[in-house]
Amino acid sequence: MEKQHIASAFDRDLEAIQAQIMKMGGLVEEAISKSATSLDTRDEELAETVRKADKIIDGLEELINEEAARTIALRAPTAIDLRLVLSVIKISSNLERIGDYAKNMAKRTGVLSQMDPINDSTSALRRMAREVEKMLKDALDAYIQRDAVLAADVIERDIGVDQMYNALFREFLTFMMEDPSNITACMHLHFIAKNIERMGDHVTSIAEQVVYLVTGDKPEDEAAQREVLAYNLAAEGFDVMQAEQGEDALLLVAEELPDIIVLDWMMPNLSGIEVCRQLKTRSKTRGIPIIMLSARSEDVDKVRGLETGADDYVVKPYSVVELMARVRNQLRRVRPSAMGETLTYDDIALDGETHKVTRDGTPLKLGPTEFRLLRTFMEKPGRVWSRDQLLDRVWGRDVYVDTRTVDVHVGRLRKALTQHGGDDPLRTVRGAGYALG
Repeated sequence: MEKQHIASAFDRDLEAIQAQIMKMGGLVEEAISKSATSLDTRDEELAETVRKADKIIDGLEELINEEAARTIALRAPTAIDLRLVLSVIKISSNLERIGDYAKNMAKRTGVLSQMDPINDSTSALRRMAREVEKMLKDALDAYIQRDAVLAADVIERDIGVDQMYNALFREFLTFMMEDPSNITACMHLHFIAKNIERMGDHVTSIAEQVVYLVTGDKPEDEAAQREVLAYNLAAEGFDVMQAEQGEDALLLVAEELPDIIVLDWMMPNLSGIEVCRQLKTRSKTRGIPIIMLSARSEDVDKVRGLETGADDYVVKPYSVVELMARVRNQLRRVRPSAMGETLTYDDIALDGETHKVTRDGTPLKLGPTEFRLLRTFMEKPGRVWSRDQLLDRVWGRDVYVDTRTVDVHVGRLRKALTQHGGDDPLRTVRGAGYALG
C-alpha cells in the first residue's frame, strides 16, 4: 500500500513537471513565431515582447530543474522513473536554448530595420523558422504521447532545415559579392539563419530524448552498438570502417568503396535513409548492398527503406547472429569470392572459409595479418596498393602503425609464398606500393 502511495505521488509530481514543460514549450513556439514575424515586418515592438518573454522562459527552466531535483530527492525513483525525470531536465534545457536563439533574432530586428531590405531574405528566414516551430510542436506532442515514430520524423526533418540554411548562406554570399554595401546586412541575416539552424538542432535533441524514453536507446548507446557490430564483423575477417554521422559515411565511401554497408536510419547530421538515397543514385555506389537498421517496425517504414534502395531491412533491437547472417547473404549475392569461396591466382589458392592457403597444392603457413594481406592482393590482382591503403584495409583506420609495418609484413608474406619454392608473385612498384602480378 505504501509503495502504491509513493508511486502515485511520483506520478503527480511528474505530471506537474510535464505541465510546466508544455507551458515552456508553448512560450518557446510563440517566441520563434514572433521573432521571425518581427524580423519580416520590421516590428520593433513585437521583437521587444520576445526579449521580455525570454526571462519567463528562463524562470520556467529553473523551476523545472528545482522540481525535478526535489522529486529525485524525495521519491527515490526507479531506473525507469529516473530516466523520465532526467529527460525532462534535458528537454527544458533545450527549450531554454531555443528561447535564447529566438531572443537573439529579435535583437537584430532593430538593427536590420534601419537597413535596406535584401531581396526577400527575411521572408525566407520566416519560412525556415516556421518549419522549426512545426518541428518543435511535433517533438512536444511526441513527448506527451510517447510516440517514437513521430519523434524520428522530427529528427529527419532537420535535414530540410539544414538545407534551407545552406541555401540562404550561399544566397547571402552572392549578395555580398555582387554589392559590398550589402555585407553588413547579410552578416546579420546569416547570423539569424544560423540561430534558426541551431534551434533545429535543439529540437532534434528533444526528439532524440523521446526516442530514448520509448526505446531505451540513448544517442550515446549507438556508439556502443556500433562497436559491438564492428567487433563481430572484424572477428569474421571483415575489414571494418565506421562513421558516426551520415556525412562522414559518404566521405568514407568516396575514399574507398566498401563491399557492403550496414546503415542506421537514425544517424545524426544526415539520416541513414538520405545516405542510402544518395548512394543509390550514384553510378559508382549503386551496386553496393545496403542493410538498413531501424527501430521503425511498421510495414510502411520497411517499404520506404527498401524503395529508397536498401537491399535488406533489419528492425532494432536485432540479433547480432541474424545480422551477420544477413551480411553474409548479401555479400554472397553480389560478391561470392568474399564469402568463403576459394580465390585463386596462378598456382596459389586461398580458402576464405577455412583460412587455408596452398601453393601448387602444398599448404602454406601464414600469420593472420599475412593472410589478410594476401586476400587483399588476390581479390584484385594487378592493382597497385599504396602502403596507406593497405594499412586501412588490413589493419583498419583506427589502428595507428607506421607505414614501414606494411613493408615488414609484405616481406613475411613473400617468404611464406616462396617457402616451398616458386617465384615471388608480389611486385614492388617504386614510389607507389605493392601489387600481385
